Amino acid sequence: MASIGKALVDARTARDLTQTELARRAGISRQALGAIESGAYHPGVAIALRLARELGTTVESLFGEIDDEASTLVEASWSGGARRSIAAAQTRVALARVHGKVVAVAQPSAHLTLATAAGVVQRVRRHRVDVCTFRLPGEIDSTLLMSGCDPAVTILVDWLARRRSPVHAIAIPCSSRAALRALVEGQAHVAGVHLRDQKSGEYNLAPIRRALGNSRSMVVNFARWELGLATAPGNPLAIHSFADLGRPGLRIVNREDGAGARAALDAALGEAGINPDRVAGYQFEVGGHLEVGAAIATGQADAGVTIRLGADVYGLNFIPHRDERYDLVFMADEADSMPVKAMLDALASRRFAREISQLCGYDTAQMGQVVIS
Repeated sequence: MASIGKALVDARTARDLTQTELARRAGISRQALGAIESGAYHPGVAIALRLARELGTTVESLFGEIDDEASTLVEASWSGGARRSIAAAQTRVALARVHGKVVAVAQPSAHLTLATAAGVVQRVRRHRVDVCTFRLPGEIDSTLLMSGCDPAVTILVDWLARRRSPVHAIAIPCSSRAALRALVEGQAHVAGVHLRDQKSGEYNLAPIRRALGNSRSMVVNFARWELGLATAPGNPLAIHSFADLGRPGLRIVNREDGAGARAALDAALGEAGINPDRVAGYQFEVGGHLEVGAAIATGQADAGVTIRLGADVYGLNFIPHRDERYDLVFMADEADSMPVKAMLDALASRRFAREISQLCGYDTAQMGQVVIS
């Protein structure tokens, strides 16, 4: 054991603390603490300060001088391809372990605030990248990657943090079909889906089977929500149904192909006998439910398909179209992994369900229930 690790073990045992207890108090995973105590990894300044505080000593006595500029280089699976090597350099990414391998997933630089990132891409080689990261292996292993379009994933992130869970959830904003693709390609632990099968009227199961084939998966319910048309406050253009979207001068904002909202719009336009080419703004695509609301609120569009939450947060008028079931799907062999178990524990909490219901207006009566296995 390295001398740095020995000093930490000695200080912990002198205070009769287990690895689990000290890790919990310091807000890190037990695996991360084990890596530090074994001497395999040197902690960053923030972690070192927390450990020293919990042990009632100084950083210098535990670790000596801390180099707060030191980081490690981690090789990770990458779906960007070599052709994007120039553009990928310095891309901010999330790091997690999926199916036993570390994967790097591009993260937006900012939403309305600066987005967190696990590291920065340094080099790209076809489907592999070198990422400069300050994250310890245990922190990467305890990261949950959730692909999908539900804005409420940020509440799950907050829920886990407030309970000092060793798992940190990262949202990968994308359409339902893109979420399933990320799951199949091993770029996410979980895919969120709200896709209605036009033949049966059933939600999610048929698209999941088509995407995953014979791969064993589990599907659990997250919530039910209302999908509909959002319009400007007070509905000044008197929009009452999808049939109104073909009116001259009326502009919509759309979701990308593969999104559940886009599929609902296409089906409704078809039933109304409206050619999408006649709808102004049909090609104006945004990447999420909240983005639809933002486009209407800022006057870029007059209407758009979104969930009620996407309208409510901007004070928009909302015309309900149908109730939808939003499910979460993950591979069966990930069910016992630390990140997925943390998510399932949250879904099993009625307190968490009430919080989602109150903050988002979702129906969470069946949250956490297995839909298919």
